[in-house]
Amino acid sequence: MRLRDPYAVPGTYRKAQLHCHTRRSDGQLEPGDLARRYRDAGYTYICFTDHDRVTRSDEVCDDTFLALPGVEETVVRWIRPLGRHLGRLLVDAPLGRGSAAERVAHTLASGGVPSLHHPSWTGNLWTATWPDDVIAALPGPFLVEIRNPHSHTESDVLRWSRAVRALGPGVAISATAGDDCHSMEQFNRGWVVVKTAVISAAALREALLHGAFYATTGVEAEFGVDGDAVVVRSAADTVQVKDAAGRTRAVIRGGSGRYTPAGDEEFVRFECLAGERQAWSQVFWIIEGALPAEERAIKSATAAAMR
Repeated sequence: MRLRDPYAVPGTYRKAQLHCHTRRSDGQLEPGDLARRYRDAGYTYICFTDHDRVTRSDEVCDDTFLALPGVEETVVRWIRPLGRHLGRLLVDAPLGRGSAAERVAHTLASGGVPSLHHPSWTGNLWTATWPDDVIAALPGPFLVEIRNPHSHTESDVLRWSRAVRALGPGVAISATAGDDCHSMEQFNRGWVVVKTAVISAAALREALLHGAFYATTGVEAEFGVDGDAVVVRSAADTVQVKDAAGRTRAVIRGGSGRYTPAGDEEFVRFECLAGERQAWSQVFWIIEGALPAEERAIKSATAAAMR
């Protein structure tokens, strides 16, 4: 058996916001002003996700910060505005029509990244939730937002984990956190930390689709594989090791440590806890077969860096 490590890629960890709104839809700030707020808060990447329209703000971008286009589309059920919300990151135009599966497929084909926003949000007269059967029928890879101030984190984590299990190790279903910023009261309450070798839209897309990032509300962490164990190094008080069924297989005190899978977990993941702050790793699949030479070399270098 081997452990599939989504973090076994070269790069530096960088802060990214994938869900925020400007005055182009229902946010409070102009795009440039909002982008500057994120830049000053230590972000390297942000994606605007105004409702049903693509927003750009290139004037703030430089070698250290990118404000990138995106959109939050309503997948209409019956009549607008009823329906689920789908984030389409790094796209040039909204689609405006099509099923969720069609829009996800189109987003991937056009070089974007699809993201299921606030899956357990009961807004829009209870038409906005993303049920398990709908998620499992989508083409991948895609993102699932597990932390959003308008949704229910525990339920969203379960929906994501069940989707990962249903779609299997061949499809990357990765967990995100966002602040869904409409006002400054929501600003910087959740984000992702992505591992990219360079600062570019292409590097961000690759990291998101590969799962080379973690979701957080303020806990800094690093995850990887060392030999036959998954390892974590974080600023948390405790770390829970979860399996595919959602069971807690171990509790690591002090925020850093390792867990050697028994082999029956299917996959394992970490939840890091520090008071009200949290961080979530992507899943580490337990796969039969030898590790490819190139992946083995990268994993070895990643593990050495974490020791």
